[in-house]
Amino acid sequence: MLINKKSTINSFLYCVLFTAYLLLFTAYSFSQTIYEAPKLTCVKNNSIAPANTELNWNLPATANPCFVGYEIYASTGNINGPYLLITTVNNPLQTSIQFNSTIIPTPTSDETTVTHFFMINRGSCNNPSPLPKTTSDTVSNRTRQPFVPFVSASVVNNDIVVTWQAAPSVEVVGYKIKNSGDGFTAETTILGRLNTQFIDVVNDPNVTTVEYSIAAMESCEVGLGTSSLFAGETHKTIFLKNSPPDKCTQSINISWSFYKAGTASVTRYEIETNTANAGFITAGTTDNATPNFLLRDVPYNKHYCFRVKAILPNGAIAFSNEICYDSLAVVQKPKDDYIRNISVENGKVIIDYRKDTFATPEKNLILQRGEDAVIYIPLSNVPTFNNYQRAIFEDNGLDVNGKTYFYRVRLNDSCAGSTEHYSDTATTLRITVKLKNSNTADVIWSGFQIDNINFVRYRLEKIVGTDTTFVSNFTRTDNTFFVNELFDYTQDSIPQLCYRITAEFYNLNDKAPRELLQSHSNIICITPEPKIFIPQAFVPHGYNKTFKPFLLYAKPEGYSFQIYDRWNELVFSTNNINESWNGTYKGKDAPLDGYVYLIEYVGKNEKAYSITGTIMLLQ
Repeated sequence: MLINKKSTINSFLYCVLFTAYLLLFTAYSFSQTIYEAPKLTCVKNNSIAPANTELNWNLPATANPCFVGYEIYASTGNINGPYLLITTVNNPLQTSIQFNSTIIPTPTSDETTVTHFFMINRGSCNNPSPLPKTTSDTVSNRTRQPFVPFVSASVVNNDIVVTWQAAPSVEVVGYKIKNSGDGFTAETTILGRLNTQFIDVVNDPNVTTVEYSIAAMESCEVGLGTSSLFAGETHKTIFLKNSPPDKCTQSINISWSFYKAGTASVTRYEIETNTANAGFITAGTTDNATPNFLLRDVPYNKHYCFRVKAILPNGAIAFSNEICYDSLAVVQKPKDDYIRNISVENGKVIIDYRKDTFATPEKNLILQRGEDAVIYIPLSNVPTFNNYQRAIFEDNGLDVNGKTYFYRVRLNDSCAGSTEHYSDTATTLRITVKLKNSNTADVIWSGFQIDNINFVRYRLEKIVGTDTTFVSNFTRTDNTFFVNELFDYTQDSIPQLCYRITAEFYNLNDKAPRELLQSHSNIICITPEPKIFIPQAFVPHGYNKTFKPFLLYAKPEGYSFQIYDRWNELVFSTNNINESWNGTYKGKDAPLDGYVYLIEYVGKNEKAYSITGTIMLLQ
């Protein structure tokens, strides 16, 4: 086989040269490492060609000990690349470079013409401190910065606080603020890209609404960038108008100007109130098209503030100015007044009423009484006041034994009848006794009612003279007690018997610790019924010689005892309760027969009684 020597030599030389190139390239690559990059400041677009683009930077804080060059990379039309190395700056102290339009195209408002830049600091020796970020920040030759994203214009501590999002570009060194207070003529400068708040201490948010615009400011291009004013992204504060309260309805009809959030719409408005410096709470909500709200239940005689909060579409909030009153001259109806207790004492009804001390002092305090829970009549009873809160009413001359009574308290104020107020109701406790045969009775009670209580028990007591004896306790649903033996008729003297029932309870309207309260009923008394014992026959000349009725618990006054024979002739008559018939008539023994008697008497209970019957006279 023939070998082409020339071809073999050429191939060998190519391999040697390629290997040498690889070794040189590898050595070069390993010898050139990356150091701290310059800090890009801005790109300046000159109006005079051909050097129409100027890139500016600050030197690295730490010098590169083996500086090779600053490599500048660029990408036109896309910030994400690809980036191409367009030049290398060999002077380590150089801080700017210019490019003509043949290298960097002249930018327009079209984003595809915008060029983005970053830099790398190359060195010929190994960097002993590897960098977390090897490239500089990225800047562009965009003619001006985009408008600044507005966050809110809100009233805080009686000043307007304007906030915005920080501009993403490192070219931004500050912001310019304009407002409608001077017709958008003067500018306020806020230095620092990350400073995103401005407090306006010139414009008064309590006088009118104020509109604001914000624009980013570059160090290379003096003046405003693309102002948010001209981009349509202005924000305008809420102006809450000072509205007087309505005294008699205890309300304030407030209104405000709409918040402007660029071209977007507010999500909703929330109305907040602050009573006695306890902190703002939400009183109500309106949609973004309703700039008014009726504040109800405005407190009397307390420091009171209100404001409007806008919920913005970007998730932020903005407050209006605050309106405050040290003391509102409104009529506040009572909310926490109540009848604490009702009790029957010595035949009269006692009502313990507690006032709402936070309400407006009433013009009139009137007790009302009803015999049902529907119709009430006003009374002229004037209460006594134990203190500024407690009023005690007394109602006399009532039939507390025969009727149950209902009570409430009416309060009139300076607004005549438009804001009259009624307390809760309370009902007296009444006890009765239903007499039954064989000296027995049912003790019955009913009527007791007081709102918002914790009932404990009924307590029944028996009263004889000056002695009171506990009988038994009962539950809330119990209402009857059976008495097996009312009176002991074996006794010569039978006293009057009385009963009283008492409700024991805690009123939950009282502040803890609560007192155990007692509501007494009337005292119902039972006078014993007179008893009469009459024999069926008597024997004048035997053991039972006379005929005389025996009376228990009867009065001697009003007594009449008469006896008639079968022909209706009166054979005996007396008004002496101790006198008896001996069986004679006109001085002679009356014949054996049956005789009719008529006995009339008055019991110690003041009732009149009469009884007739037949007695047999035997021998």
